[in-house]
Amino acid sequence: MASSEATVPVEDIVTALTWVRTQPKDAAAVLRTRLPHYKGKDYSPPEREGSSIVTKEGKAVVEEAIAYLEQLEPLSSLGSTSDLALGLAAEDHVADIGSTGVVSHSSSDGTCAADRVSRYGKYRSTGESLWYGSSKATAQSLVLDLVVDDGVSSRGHRLCVCNPIWEIVGVFYGPHATFGYMAAMEFAKGWTPDEAAVEARVENGPPAVEGQEEAKKGVQTQWKLGACLVCHEEIKGGAVMEIEKLNGKVHKDCFNCKSCSKSLRGAPWQTQEGLLYCKTCHSEQFGERCASCGKAIEGGMMKCALGKFHVECIVCSTCKKAIGKASFSTAGGVISCQACATQKARSASIGRVAGVMPASTDASSKAGSAVPSSSRSPSKVSEPGVVPLAAGGIGGVGGLNLGNLGNLGHGPAAAAGAAMVAAPKGKAKAKGKAKAKASLHQAGMNLAGLGMDYASLG
Repeated sequence: MASSEATVPVEDIVTALTWVRTQPKDAAAVLRTRLPHYKGKDYSPPEREGSSIVTKEGKAVVEEAIAYLEQLEPLSSLGSTSDLALGLAAEDHVADIGSTGVVSHSSSDGTCAADRVSRYGKYRSTGESLWYGSSKATAQSLVLDLVVDDGVSSRGHRLCVCNPIWEIVGVFYGPHATFGYMAAMEFAKGWTPDEAAVEARVENGPPAVEGQEEAKKGVQTQWKLGACLVCHEEIKGGAVMEIEKLNGKVHKDCFNCKSCSKSLRGAPWQTQEGLLYCKTCHSEQFGERCASCGKAIEGGMMKCALGKFHVECIVCSTCKKAIGKASFSTAGGVISCQACATQKARSASIGRVAGVMPASTDASSKAGSAVPSSSRSPSKVSEPGVVPLAAGGIGGVGGLNLGNLGNLGHGPAAAAGAAMVAAPKGKAKAKGKAKAKASLHQAGMNLAGLGMDYASLG
């Protein structure tokens, strides 16, 4: 249903009425700009931002109104201020039929326009014009709608607005259950307000009107659109939203989030069990949760063996740097960037190589022969299949004192160590030795990265 907040000031409507009456040719020129916005009977005014109004007569009635204004002599001004007493009569009618959704000059209890005006003063002549439409309408477009008078064969609204006898007008603008909004304009000649009645009405508000419930049941329009998917009331006109996901329609003012009540117009939204939610509320209540922060995932999401994450929550567990959408490892049940994952892999590999290395006795003897006699240290095989190491050994496990390593990565001892780690079974060849030296240098660099005591490295 429509909001009760007025979007068109009544003073602007009075000013627009005066403009049409006193400058009819200018009004005709503005009305002419509507013609390009018709496609058959569909009218798409610029202020509607792409939505259309289904008219009854198309552009033909607009051309007729233009011709009428171009031959009309300027009329008397109605000023720029709404008369208080006449405005109260207008408010009474908006408060009544605006809530019922009826389109009528009669109140729910049968009271006519002249009787409503008589509550607050005396007149010699009076007349009423009613407008129904969208909150997108401006005061000027509202008044021009009355001058066009689409679908009204008598052109009663046009003739009322442009009646030369009017001296004053009272206006009220407010919500209407069927069309969104309405404006009531009470015109008069020879008007004398009843000050006491006006004061009482200002204090007490609009009078209660009987018959409103019955009036609601009798509302009839030319459209058969079914019931609103949200409020479940019959859609009889006004602004309507087509919801393809739900295969139905809703009142524009019912198109709100079920949870936070914010309007969904122009915003992303989701459905859940036939109900409408904004993207944020739907994610919070029904969406995926980040395995890191536990909050709902609304935008981009990353999936891996450890679960689903916000992109910004993909952070390396070692260096704490944000990874984002780059590649990463989940080895060991934690997220690691490529650099840290590679370092962990090298460290683990060196630990395995330096600790226990299966090899044959031949490989051991050939490795030993690569070490010059001046730097060769006694060695002994303590277990089958275990390569004997130089004094102090090479190891990264079992509490071995890495500070006793002698000349690691430097000179002949490094070559011996390389042969010991990398020498293949059988007779060693020069080509193999060259490769072994390269391997030892790399292994030495990795071992140094394990936190050895550099001061004790020979």
